[in-house]
Amino acid sequence: MKKKPLLSALLAAVLALSLTACGGTSAPAGSGTPAGSEPPAASVDQTREIVFAASRDQCPGEQDAYYASMSLGVWEPLITKDEHGKPAPALATEWEHNEDSTVWTFHLREGVTFSNGTPFNADIVLANFDRMKKGPFESSFYGLNIDTIYPGLVSYEKTDDYTVVLTLSEGQPLLDYTMVNYGSAIFEPSCFAEDGTFSGFPIGTGPYVVTENVLGQYCVIERNDNYWGTPGIAQTFRFKVIPDAETRYTALRAGEVQGLCDLGAISPAQAAEIDGDLAYNVSVGDSGITHFLNVNGGAFPFNDVQMREGLSLLLDRQTIIDSFYNGYGIAAGGFLNYTSPFYEEQPVQHDPEKGAQLIREVVGDQAVELRFLLPGVDANRYPYQEEAEYIQALLENIEGTNIKVNIQQMDWGPCKDEMKAGNYSMCLKIQGLPSANPFSLFKGFLYSEGSTNINYGLGYHNDHVDELIEEASTCLDADRLTAIYKELQEISAEDFPNIPVLYSQEVVASSSDITGYQATVYGLTGFTQVCWAK
Repeated sequence: MKKKPLLSALLAAVLALSLTACGGTSAPAGSGTPAGSEPPAASVDQTREIVFAASRDQCPGEQDAYYASMSLGVWEPLITKDEHGKPAPALATEWEHNEDSTVWTFHLREGVTFSNGTPFNADIVLANFDRMKKGPFESSFYGLNIDTIYPGLVSYEKTDDYTVVLTLSEGQPLLDYTMVNYGSAIFEPSCFAEDGTFSGFPIGTGPYVVTENVLGQYCVIERNDNYWGTPGIAQTFRFKVIPDAETRYTALRAGEVQGLCDLGAISPAQAAEIDGDLAYNVSVGDSGITHFLNVNGGAFPFNDVQMREGLSLLLDRQTIIDSFYNGYGIAAGGFLNYTSPFYEEQPVQHDPEKGAQLIREVVGDQAVELRFLLPGVDANRYPYQEEAEYIQALLENIEGTNIKVNIQQMDWGPCKDEMKAGNYSMCLKIQGLPSANPFSLFKGFLYSEGSTNINYGLGYHNDHVDELIEEASTCLDADRLTAIYKELQEISAEDFPNIPVLYSQEVVASSSDITGYQATVYGLTGFTQVCWAK
């Protein structure tokens, strides 16, 4: 790999210093072909199967809250997001709420049927809420918890066949933001088991249907020719599960697959290698993923904010992006991802001398051993090993300190157990945006009793932050919520509950035999414009 000489040079420096565009938007799958883009000639045989490879199951099966990734276009939500990350119509065409945001009325799209021919209407939506009440349900994508998405939900009822009214005990002025995409997924109720999981394949209103699924190996989707919107061009897609990045890349180069999809589809080094080669298409787009360096704030030395700040100042984020991600990324100064509609830019600070001094003040000359964990699921997608070795060198070569960093890669399950138990010092991990409302992220990471704060062993506590989050949970004023979210971002940039490293840019690749495959924030919803080019 090209990275090894570069890594060596970086470590030496540390020591010295002590897709051809034809579709894919964030709009609903049926929104049509983008301007300036035309599908291939009708003479091209689109009945041939197109094969993609991903690092994980695109259909994780009956126990998954959604069964299939939204990007497959099997199911659709009531509300999706526009190009600015704000709520946009999908199966709900419009909505409104009363003055205190306790009663929300949704007007549903008419003339829509599920892939099995069942009409979409208000009764279907109510049945999906009945199902959600049986949860919460876990997922490989985002969990489904009715209490989190619809807090204080008192009732849900229809006023006619295409109008649904939700009543909540307390106002939720940003409910539509929370409902975006995974927060309002809709399925045909006959595919639900008694416990709310799935019985057989999922049945949705999207442009494709699941026809085969072998967990850990592959899934197959077929075009839904009765789709209410613009139908897909290609007839069949197969998504193979290939966890190893090098094996995925080899499969693309060998012509065994036509494209690489999902998070970390192709490594930055691999993308750079084929970018510009006419046999391939490389597409780069915005991403809702943030790469965090999580730290154990419940134990020495990261229980001292100076240690967390010092490590953040040591990191040359642009060097990390340029050296290990081949420029595919944006230096992260703040907690909230840049694709969020509530994002407030925070300064990216790099001051290695000040960072080293802060760390010296915390650890002195005592021997300190730091356990650096790398979750295998992410280390297979991103250059985490090289990045960890760079951070290791930064820490071990601070003059006047005796710091030893041990890097250990392990499966995510055991890794999370170790983090929760406090048996770690640092861990690189990605985090996406569950919805357009970042409240659940703030509460999860920053609240003293937040689930992520506890499960990741962050040990973060700030009384004022707790007060802000508690206020946000009952706030009826959207402007005040925006101000709270802004303040939480500012505080996190000073307290470092965890350390943001970089915001991803989504990178995908495909053979030039297909066209229409572009990187987008949530992947290509529906694959409707992906097709054979020749």
